[in-house]
Amino acid sequence: MSKLNRISVLIVIVLMFIYFITDNNTGASVPVLKLGYVDIKKVIDESEAKKKAIEELEREYKSKEEIFKKRDADLKKIEEELSKGGLVMDEKVKREKEEEYSKQQKALKRDIDDGNQELADREREKTKEILLEIENIIQNIGKEDRYTIIFDKNDRLGAILYASDEIDLTQEVIKRYNNQKRP
Repeated sequence: MSKLNRISVLIVIVLMFIYFITDNNTGASVPVLKLGYVDIKKVIDESEAKKKAIEELEREYKSKEEIFKKRDADLKKIEEELSKGGLVMDEKVKREKEEEYSKQQKALKRDIDDGNQELADREREKTKEILLEIENIIQNIGKEDRYTIIFDKNDRLGAILYASDEIDLTQEVIKRYNNQKRP
């Protein structure tokens, strides 16, 4: 078992321990542990919003691809001119054509790279928006169905997607830690 999986198991064990050692005679309500998990990656991949975003990005990519193909065809024409007429061409004209070819080739490569990066950035941004919406839904499910903790199935760090405020020990730990550190 990896260290990350052990952390997740440890969290669950600690919560179960707290549940079982709670004194029922004090009149304090004992939290009922209700655990769940969500496969976030699957939710994102199968969401309609993700499918629509991919379709939109593909349409954009195809329109840019047509422009890039036309520019590439123009470059091929210049290359043909240089290969066919290069021997009889005036040296100055040949050098100008070669420089123009080189500039256009670099510009095309740069534009293709920029276009691909822009599309990747937009896809990442759209995925981030979808993830925030999904997290809100998980929060609502957690509250409405009274889950104690909801984990992300694929997160090897044991990320908690929802945790009931009733079992949040953060403030108590901070208080004890701060008291321990006082002179």
